[in-house]
Amino acid sequence: MNLPGKMDVEKDKLRQMNCEFNPLSRCDGSVMYSQGATVVIAAVLGPIEVKTQNLSIDGSYLECNYRPKAGLPQVKERIREAAIRDVLELALLAETHPRSKMSVQVQELEDRGSIDACAVNSACLAMLIGGLPLKYSFAAVHCIINEQGEYVLDPDQSETLHQRASFTFAFDSVEGNLLLVQTKGAFKIAQFNDIECLCRAASAEIFQFYRNQVAKYHGRSEAIADKKEEDASMET
Repeated sequence: MNLPGKMDVEKDKLRQMNCEFNPLSRCDGSVMYSQGATVVIAAVLGPIEVKTQNLSIDGSYLECNYRPKAGLPQVKERIREAAIRDVLELALLAETHPRSKMSVQVQELEDRGSIDACAVNSACLAMLIGGLPLKYSFAAVHCIINEQGEYVLDPDQSETLHQRASFTFAFDSVEGNLLLVQTKGAFKIAQFNDIECLCRAASAEIFQFYRNQVAKYHGRSEAIADKKEEDASMET
């Protein structure tokens, strides 16, 4: 990863990413996404019928729900849900399906660090697979400053126990514009700028992962369709 200038970086690599497409059957698209040991599942439905109070003639209504691993959503889950919805609303081409609803459901399965970024990334992949109209894809990256003042990209749970500050950035795939910024703790402006550059560079790796996985998925789908056509022609 090419980084500008000299940075005091302890870890500048993302944890291993994996995904499984369409693990759920009763939705238009779903994905089980993991970074390291953090696992999230996201599902999308749409366009579907919308209630009268949410109907808009200018575009579709976006419903976004985030569910924790166990129990009912608390304040932190509601904040996470609002952040995901903000990013989705920026990326969604709502005007293509007026008087309808797009539904995105995100379920936390295991939180071992960087859960906010993983939730955003899983929602993006689910929308791509579900065929929801997007202006661009998006990727989120989490980074912290540890007690030694070093930058740790995509930290696991043990690395976040003694953090000095934490950051979550989301970028679009077209112009690299910032879609989301979440910060917590004490830090200097120079550190903020350094970490933005670090996360922006890491987002390119996530976008490449999207491209590889979606291309692999559609290639496999085409191969299955071709096989069915061959079998049908042989039967006739």
